[in-house]
Amino acid sequence: MASIEKEKGMSIFLDVFRRADKNDDNCLSWDEFRSFFTDGVLTSSELDTLFHEIDTHNTTNIDTGELCTYFSKHLGPYREIFAALEDINSSVSTALQTTATEYPEKNFQDQFCVRFLLKEVQTQLAALLGTIGAASDHLEEEAVKNRSGQTQVHFDEPPVSTKAGWLARRAKRQLSTQTSIPFDSASMNAFFTQVNRLQEMLDKLENRVTLDPVDEEIVKDDSNMLMLVARKLCVLESEDKPFRSTLRTYVEAAAKNDGCLNLSVRSYSGTSNFVLYEMWDSEESWKNHFGSNVSKAFRHSNVDHLEKPEEMSNLAIPASWISDSSPTCVISGTA
Repeated sequence: MASIEKEKGMSIFLDVFRRADKNDDNCLSWDEFRSFFTDGVLTSSELDTLFHEIDTHNTTNIDTGELCTYFSKHLGPYREIFAALEDINSSVSTALQTTATEYPEKNFQDQFCVRFLLKEVQTQLAALLGTIGAASDHLEEEAVKNRSGQTQVHFDEPPVSTKAGWLARRAKRQLSTQTSIPFDSASMNAFFTQVNRLQEMLDKLENRVTLDPVDEEIVKDDSNMLMLVARKLCVLESEDKPFRSTLRTYVEAAAKNDGCLNLSVRSYSGTSNFVLYEMWDSEESWKNHFGSNVSKAFRHSNVDHLEKPEEMSNLAIPASWISDSSPTCVISGTA
């Protein structure tokens, strides 16, 4: 296993492993794997199959060798690209270190050339990134379209403790072999806590509610329903500032989506806990957004920012309850 990790291009996957391994125990649990590799296309069953296919040692954890071995078999034409990326990373690092040392002593002509060359490198890489991004978007759009009748991964399971140590790792291994979460008191408390948070948001929207509790609304089906989503994010103290920047970028981008009716962020004083509330005009709009680049970029950034995988709950509510459908965005904190 060790030899394949040293092959050209494999260092990228060591970095992937590092980012996915939230608790730095040198193995990926099912929760860590699901949190990092969920792409809004694969179903939970397919992710589970993929996890066990990579886990050739059958330990319910994935190590670096297993991850590198799996992707090495599927690199195809991208093998040369990943090998080139290693060289580019090394060359860029060397060039920037040299520039930092020598640039101040150069004359104005040489300084001009350095600035021009650096900007041109940026332009060329940006052009490549644009081409790759367009291809990636196209493949994902086609994948979502072809799987419109399937249910993608939904984060409704309570997260496993990411505290380092043998007991925590054993607990994760035990949980990863279960097909469902038992209805014990802890699970039920977590469930009702989320329900209460959703109810609090509904209470805050009471001035926009037109439902008369005495009346009975008769409908043909549940097609005209809004989707209310609550996302609990436990942020590492050291990552508070970069997380807030990432969160604001996400909120501002998501608020521009036509299907987004409301975004609200609540933080709790004395902690690094945040709850992000999102209201969407339909379940389809929410799923499309969840699979978008904006959402994926936010989730991937959170791999480095969060103490543990985020908790997500959703609730469908009748659209007739909301009299004002104009998008709103609120960022608040509790005292």
